[in-house]
Amino acid sequence: MIQAVTRQISIVALLNGIVDIGRLLGVGNGAANPFDMYSVAGFALLGGFALARVFAAVGMWINSNWGTPLLLGVTTSELAIYLAGYIRLDIGLFGFAARLIEVMGALLILWFFFRRWRAENHD
Repeated sequence: MIQAVTRQISIVALLNGIVDIGRLLGVGNGAANPFDMYSVAGFALLGGFALARVFAAVGMWINSNWGTPLLLGVTTSELAIYLAGYIRLDIGLFGFAARLIEVMGALLILWFFFRRWRAENHD
């Protein structure tokens, strides 16, 4: 059961990362230059978050120990920066909802593994 949830969250994260990489390459922006749409800091952060999200999705797909915590850290950091409003990231409503699904899914997965670890070690 938890493996199916992990795979579904990893697919959402992978698609989210691919969409972000596409935005950085200018896909869907028309004639607008991606460098002009974002500041240098925003462009670098969005690129770093997108790359880390893709790595986290692959890590979750192969059931590694680092995939879910990486996804949780990256997505939480991105949402905090977006909500603070200091750097323009333009993730949009759909992207915001997808990131909330990622955070909630990662928390659910980590909670499940914590409960399993606790049941194995404290009985």
